[in-house]
Amino acid sequence: MTTRPEPPPEGVLLTEALKRAGLSVRKAAKQAGMSEGWWRQIVRGYQTLSGGGYGEVKGPDETVARMALVAGVTPEQLEEAGRDRAANELRGLLRTREHAPSPRPTGEIDPWSLSEEEFRRLPAEQQMAVLARMMRVAQESRDPHGDSRDAKRPAM
Repeated sequence: MTTRPEPPPEGVLLTEALKRAGLSVRKAAKQAGMSEGWWRQIVRGYQTLSGGGYGEVKGPDETVARMALVAGVTPEQLEEAGRDRAANELRGLLRTREHAPSPRPTGEIDPWSLSEEEFRRLPAEQQMAVLARMMRVAQESRDPHGDSRDAKRPAM
């Protein structure tokens, strides 16, 4: 298509919700686990094609639900925008979030006491902090020669 399409109802809804929440697209996209470019394509409803045309973009229901969760959009608002399946996905995400433990400050997390499931539920930033902490501890437990601190060193 050669004419730029209007944003879809869910795109308008998400854009307005982000403004109200004071969130940037970059930060919201990161929290939703997607690229900023993909977020923008979904809310605009199109992507720019080589040669200057436009291709329609309709965000998958699960993706739109994650975006709505970050932006503070309700399932009912998604239904009003004509995205019933995304609204149902959002309800599922909200139920999961209600049962998830609240994030702890990274300094309080003992990396070795986390189960794989608990680790996966942490926000990406906390996952990275936990992995960095584990790497620091592992490096501190080795001397420059790669021997563990507990190992006996041969006399020189």
